Amino acid sequence: METILGIFAGLGVGSILTTIIQFCFKTKSEKRERLYQEKKKSYIGLLNALHTAAVTPSERHAKEYALWQMRCDLVGSEEVIKAAAGIAETLPGTKERHKFFEMLISSMRKDLLNVI
Repeated sequence: METILGIFAGLGVGSILTTIIQFCFKTKSEKRERLYQEKKKSYIGLLNALHTAAVTPSERHAKEYALWQMRCDLVGSEEVIKAAAGIAETLPGTKERHKFFEMLISSMRKDLLNVI
């Protein structure tokens, strides 16, 4: 009788531990997915704003880029933040702007791959 009670007690503790571990892994996975989606949305928004500002330059489009840049400041890596700031500070068509653009794309790619 004691052996049977011991087995049932062991199964109960094992089930509780399994449930706790599964919950922790699920929560961590959901946080990563949420962060990935937020970064992806911010980066795509920044690239779209950059494109719009390049195609039809205006104060409104520059402000839209600045808004997306601020959003990337919240969720982006240091490299993405530096590259986005470098693009804003350089003149269109220059080698420096192109260098910052390449840096932006590669740092976005690396940052998104590191989240998952």
